[in-house]
Amino acid sequence: MEKKTVKFLGTCLVAALAASGARMAVAAEPVVVYQAFQSIQYLPLYVALDKGLFAKNGLTVQKVTAGGGAAGVAAVIGGHADFSLQDPMTAMLANLKGASLVNVANVVAGVPVWIIAPPGSSVKEVSDLAGKSVATALPPTTSTYLLQRLVSERKLANVKLDTVQIGTELAPVSAGRDEAAALYEPQVDTGLSQGYRIVYGFPRAYPGGYAFSSMDTLASTIKAKPQMVAAFVKSIGEAEALIQHSPDTAKAVARTEFPTLDPKVVDSAVQRLIDQEIYAATPEISEPAFRNALALQESLGNIKPGNVTYAGAVDNSFAAAAARK
Repeated sequence: MEKKTVKFLGTCLVAALAASGARMAVAAEPVVVYQAFQSIQYLPLYVALDKGLFAKNGLTVQKVTAGGGAAGVAAVIGGHADFSLQDPMTAMLANLKGASLVNVANVVAGVPVWIIAPPGSSVKEVSDLAGKSVATALPPTTSTYLLQRLVSERKLANVKLDTVQIGTELAPVSAGRDEAAALYEPQVDTGLSQGYRIVYGFPRAYPGGYAFSSMDTLASTIKAKPQMVAAFVKSIGEAEALIQHSPDTAKAVARTEFPTLDPKVVDSAVQRLIDQEIYAATPEISEPAFRNALALQESLGNIKPGNVTYAGAVDNSFAAAAARK
């Protein structure tokens, strides 16, 4: 075969491959996911985005920060988003008002809340909170609800809850207004880097896990776009597996997502969340974990017993299918 012919065929092949790649790019399905907040607890979503896992599975995913769980759920209901990431109970509360949301992937599988106290504080253990003022996030937020239940269960008298904007719980403690704070990562490790001590950790208080944050979508989306939902859940599962198998990769992504934080604080926070099994190992939402989350809402009176069921709230079929591949 003449060199010119070979060159021509090679050129055609390159062009064909380029055209094929272009077609694949065009074929990538657009997906919008609303997250309640930009949160280190949501690292599986960021890993899936940063490491190209959604793209590998044929999706082009746009992440939008809603500013709250209810706003994210509203975006899904209103057709502005395909998925939202927040407390699964927020979706269930919307269902009680007529929505048809289903939780399809676990993201935060434990309770990422700790109570910490500053250096020299007289608060050494939970019982010492009696008569003290504790900084905690403005409701509705799970950290504050869990703190309220802990105070009630331990029968701690005269505990004042100083509610502040989420993410600022350390400020009133540093200013001397409060004696302790109930808060999330990375604020926990920020405090620890300043000499604070952990007084109480909620992760160990819920054997069986806790469905703290999950991906939900409309039942109609599952019916109309099952392949898209499957690809999305598969990508989340791959990200969760990557976090477990390569903590260094997880930390690198977290440092990129939170560039204004001390990298050492970010690394410590991610390692704590891995060690205490806060990040879901798989997208499956177990019944015990879901029931632990539901029980809190029932204890608060937000959901009446029997009004929400695991079978009606969770679809694990996509997570199970991803695990088989």
